[in-house]
This record gives sequence, C-alpha cells and structure tokens, in this order.
Amino acid sequence: MKKTTESIVVKILSIALIVSVASAFPACKKKSKVPTREEFLKEHRNDPDPHGIKNFDFDYEDLIDAWGNSDTSKSYGASAVWKCGDKYIVVGARPDDTNKIEEMYVSYTQELVYLFSNASVIYVCKREDGVTDYNNCIMLTDEDIDEEIRKNLVQGSILQIEFDGYFLASYPGQVSTIYSAKAIGQVDESEIPSLQEQEKYIRDNYTGSQ
Repeated sequence: MKKTTESIVVKILSIALIVSVASAFPACKKKSKVPTREEFLKEHRNDPDPHGIKNFDFDYEDLIDAWGNSDTSKSYGASAVWKCGDKYIVVGARPDDTNKIEEMYVSYTQELVYLFSNASVIYVCKREDGVTDYNNCIMLTDEDIDEEIRKNLVQGSILQIEFDGYFLASYPGQVSTIYSAKAIGQVDESEIPSLQEQEKYIRDNYTGSQ
C-alpha cells in the first residue's frame, strides 16, 4: 500500500512538472532576429550593392512585428518604407505568400536646383552655397524624371530626389540609382547666381570646358 501511494505521488509530481514546464514556454518570447532601424542603417549604410540587400534571417511578418507598420509611402512602388532621420529603409519588392523579403535598401533624400538642360541631360546643383566639390553639380537624364515634371522645369526649380546615396566621381556628378524625383518648389532668384558660379567653377576646374 505504501509503495502504491508513493507511486501515485511520484506520478502526480511528474505530471505537475511537465505541465509547469509546458506552460512556461508560451511566456518565453522568441528573441527577434530583426535589428533596430538604427542597427540596420549602420550595417548597410555602405553596402557594395546599393540596389538592395537580399539575404535575411527574418521575414516580412517579423519586420512588421519589430518596426510596426510602414510610416510613409513612396511613388516608386515599394511595399513598405520606414523613415529614420533623413534616410528611408525600404522594402523594395512586395513579399509573396511565403512572406520572404526579396529586397531591402536604404534611400537618401537630396534637394537639387535645376540650372539648365543640354539635350536629354539635366544639370542641377545642391543647395549648398559656396561648395565647390565636383559632386555639388549633378547630371540627371530624362529617364530619371517624369515627363510632366521635366516640362515644367524652370531655372531655380527645386527637385527632391530619393536615391541610393552613391555619387559617381565626375563632372557633372551622376547619381547611381534614383528611386523617385519630384518638384517641390522654387528657390528665390537671389540664390541662382551663386549656384551658377559654383557650376562654372566646377566645370572650369574639373573639365576645362563644357
């Protein structure tokens, strides 16, 4: 009888232990593999491939759980965009039913002032008075800007571009990849002579002529 009682007690304790351990698992939150936005920017700020990071330890649902819903949308067809300072973290391809993220990248915002066009080449300048670095003057092409925007450009028009942050070293500088471009206003006429002087200085010192 004593052995039977001991056996029952052991069984009860064993069952209680199993139930206790099992109930503890839901309370243990799975550690997220998703980096914070700041960590992601730091890690991918200077990626050799500016067109997208494609290998992840997390899927789209993990990303939404960690970062919340997208807080801004872009015209270039991204499925989700998160602002982080003056930069954007972009999911560039809408995930399929598997929730696998096909591509993510970091984009940058830059304001440029339209100066003049030459055939299909559009010359613009950064709004930084007195800067004489060759990348201060940028060359865009007709393909970079919607036709409707191009038709309404006048000297001093401000273009805001979202791009991959890479400038090619030449005069005029070229942007590696533009994700979107839109007209957002007009500079005061008093700014234009200074921008023209910058462009001329850069042209004379980096190419000799244009």
